[in-house]
Amino acid sequence: MKVLYAIQTTGSGHISRAKEFIPLLERRFQFDVILSGPPVQLDLGHPVKKHYRGLTLYTYKNGGINWIKTLFKNNLWQLFRDIVKLRVQDYDLVITDFEPISAWASLFKGVLCFGMSNQISLWQKGVTKPKKKFRKNINYLKWFAPAKKEYGLYYQKFNNRIFSPIIRSQVRTLKTSNDGGFVVYLPGYQETLLLEMIKKLPLFEWHVFTPKRNTKDVVGNVHLHPIDEKIFLKHFAAAKGIITNAGFSTTTEALFLGKPLLAIPLKGQIEQKYNAAALQKMGVVVLKRFSPKKLEEIHHWVEHPKSIHIPFENDLVNLVDRMTLDFIKSQTDPKLLMDSQ
Repeated sequence: MKVLYAIQTTGSGHISRAKEFIPLLERRFQFDVILSGPPVQLDLGHPVKKHYRGLTLYTYKNGGINWIKTLFKNNLWQLFRDIVKLRVQDYDLVITDFEPISAWASLFKGVLCFGMSNQISLWQKGVTKPKKKFRKNINYLKWFAPAKKEYGLYYQKFNNRIFSPIIRSQVRTLKTSNDGGFVVYLPGYQETLLLEMIKKLPLFEWHVFTPKRNTKDVVGNVHLHPIDEKIFLKHFAAAKGIITNAGFSTTTEALFLGKPLLAIPLKGQIEQKYNAAALQKMGVVVLKRFSPKKLEEIHHWVEHPKSIHIPFENDLVNLVDRMTLDFIKSQTDPKLLMDSQ
């Protein structure tokens, strides 16, 4: 059995869980890995057959998605050519972590494709939904990376097609404390804006991680870091609290470690709106922006951070077992695959 594992590189979450997923694939299948999206800042730990340009989300300096720039800076013609040229027919199965090139190539060429992502959970029954005006937008996500069979990752398991978050092994074994200051990871915000805000907050130690920085620097009580997995996890484990977007991986890791969490969904990103609604229902403080208008609320959270601990089970083996069983069903009788949806 030969598998193509395709990973989207927007954000760090897809790569983080791939590092846990790949060792299990290695035990069972012959497989290749492809990526699409912006350059990765984390080491996947496995050879990559090809990294496609794919689709990239561009942001304003204040943490919102710039849809005009996103539309015009992405090469949609190249995306279509890559879909046509990708030889998914050389594989028995394609597993896509919300990666569109492999998903659409599989759809057009009749190759079996399984989808795995947090986004897949968002249109399942029982999932917490944001305000009504955002609900219709979820239909666009359904067509971003279509798959024959879908496996969702979410904060809670509402049915047998939803699995627990994939928490990195390095995170599961971290020794934690709360004497290391606050960690800020808001990659959609310009560094200068983050510094201006932090200057107005209490004089704790702050560790700010930004993707465009190449070297470490210190400005007063603020430590500015480039993206580095080991350094990030070191400060993450010792943090008094975490301020981050409502991305799935970082928020679930903070909850797993019992870290106080302040979530700020990226404006215009529908999956983060859904994640934020779920987090808020769980008791996490959620704000629209990291800006002077929210200074009083941010100040209060810094002075009184609230810890929420969720010991997510390690569901990864069950997920791979389910995929394996579903593939076997698809080879014996395709109707069995449809019946298990």
